[in-house]
Amino acid sequence: MCGEGFVKGDTVFKAYVKPYNTPWREVQAVDADGLAIFEGCIILGRTDTVRQSHAMLQQQALAMPLLLTNPGIETRGAAIIGAQFRWKNRTVPYMLAPDVPDPDRVNKAIAHWHEKTSIRFVPRDTQTDFLLIKRDQRGCASMVGRQGGVQELILGDFCTTGNIIHELGHTVGLWHEQCRIDRDQFIEIDLDEVQPSQRHNFEQRIVETIDLGAYDYGSIMHYPPSAFAVAPGAITIKPKKPLPAGVVMGQRDGLSAGDIASVEALYATEPKPV
Repeated sequence: MCGEGFVKGDTVFKAYVKPYNTPWREVQAVDADGLAIFEGCIILGRTDTVRQSHAMLQQQALAMPLLLTNPGIETRGAAIIGAQFRWKNRTVPYMLAPDVPDPDRVNKAIAHWHEKTSIRFVPRDTQTDFLLIKRDQRGCASMVGRQGGVQELILGDFCTTGNIIHELGHTVGLWHEQCRIDRDQFIEIDLDEVQPSQRHNFEQRIVETIDLGAYDYGSIMHYPPSAFAVAPGAITIKPKKPLPAGVVMGQRDGLSAGDIASVEALYATEPKPV
């Protein structure tokens, strides 16, 4: 999960994201030693670049106000690219940095994606767009969707196979499940139990993870009940409805049936790899 691997920072600033099939949206991110982190484990880019992009998009919005209301309008190089960019042929070229300990956990996470979905992670050859999996003790975090060029997925030594399956979900294009626009029908956020400096992670609701399917408590993209808690055992996310039998909210065992269906729907227009 992001779980123990949440990446934290003290300086909160504004950024823009563009989730699938939505207009550009202003959100809050934190600076984690030069990385702009959103919702604990989503990398928006380098902090200085994200700040510059925010200012540029604000200027463009003055001339093109529909940028912030029309989901069909794009602008490149002005703000953080969202999950609307898909990996071609459902194939993600990747490189695993040689200093990443216990590479078997990465291999197992990739094998799980191959077993459950049509997405394929292949060792990078000469591709210019690829995923670099690197060691970084700040935590477990990834960019969302194909960003273009080299994009990072960072792993602390404590990140588990389940953490990596979650982060690869971001790489493929999934946002967090509990950030769906309909989340208040299904969960309650107890901000009194959230670390004051981390409450921003619950303030910005983006959209349904991919705008498809029913709310999925069992999604591997869902925060655990104690996310950003003030103390061990404190509950920050409470389900409003009984969980289906066998479902664990915030599990990091593997992709749920809902996750798998969402990924396949998300990539429905991309050819399957040969």
